[in-house]
Amino acid sequence: MNYKYKEFLNIWLDTKKVKIQSLIRYEDLINKYINNVLGDLYLKEINKDIILKMFNDYKDKLSNSVMKTLIYIIKSSLNYAYELNYIDYINLDDLKIKNNLHTIYIYSKEEQNILVNYLKTNLNIRKVCLLLCMYTGLRIGEVCGLKWEDINFKNNSLEVKRTIERIKNREDNESKTILIASTPKSDTSKRIIPIPEFIIKYLKEYYSNNDYYILSNSLKLYDPRYFEEFYKRCIKKCHINYVNFHTLRHTFATRAIEAQVDIKTLSEILGHSSIEITLKLYVHPSFELKKQAIENLANFLTS
Repeated sequence: MNYKYKEFLNIWLDTKKVKIQSLIRYEDLINKYINNVLGDLYLKEINKDIILKMFNDYKDKLSNSVMKTLIYIIKSSLNYAYELNYIDYINLDDLKIKNNLHTIYIYSKEEQNILVNYLKTNLNIRKVCLLLCMYTGLRIGEVCGLKWEDINFKNNSLEVKRTIERIKNREDNESKTILIASTPKSDTSKRIIPIPEFIIKYLKEYYSNNDYYILSNSLKLYDPRYFEEFYKRCIKKCHINYVNFHTLRHTFATRAIEAQVDIKTLSEILGHSSIEITLKLYVHPSFELKKQAIENLANFLTS
């Protein structure tokens, strides 16, 4: 059987047992970047040179994340075609994307204290949940997905069971996107995190129904975009330079390292599958931490 590649990609997609948001991402990337180059080629016309040329053309135009997903789609689909004896094996093991080093902003201790003090005044549930993110490293979708049943007031902890995200609507109606509640992206993302005592006291003041989402105080899903906008307004009122919500997670991880929290514990709190991910993606030592490390070394060598 000699399908056109775009036809075979639909067959490959039907075999993927992944979350709906991942499936939609694959479909979007296929339509945007693969089909316009390779889609009309028959499977047996595709070779390594054609694929390498496509990626060479895209390398300065697309993010590393997009490029890596495109590589996965092409490798996986062509391997599947090979398993079905539709094509000869195409070795793409050397097709890799290098990680570009980039600076990630972290709030200073002064900025962090300004924001914390602001959030503690004239409390409301959104301010409490923003504090919760600052002291636990929760992702925005995870905090929006919290229900009261997920808070253990006896053990001062929370359990991450779900995440809220907005995805493309595949149904034929007016709404282009919809909100969904889904399981966390990996098994390690399902986790139990201790909550500081002062935040537990705040949460108790707003407790309502176990089945309710905390932020909406109802059964209705709370849109992460609303929480991002709330966060943005808080940052503005504190006269701090706005950086996206995920900066709170980066900052939490870095402060934890500065407080000498061991990396294994931090990795589990963040919900990572390995400590390497924690070190590589989220922990960015501040100048003060580097300075202290040099002082400690100097003291050790001269003692």
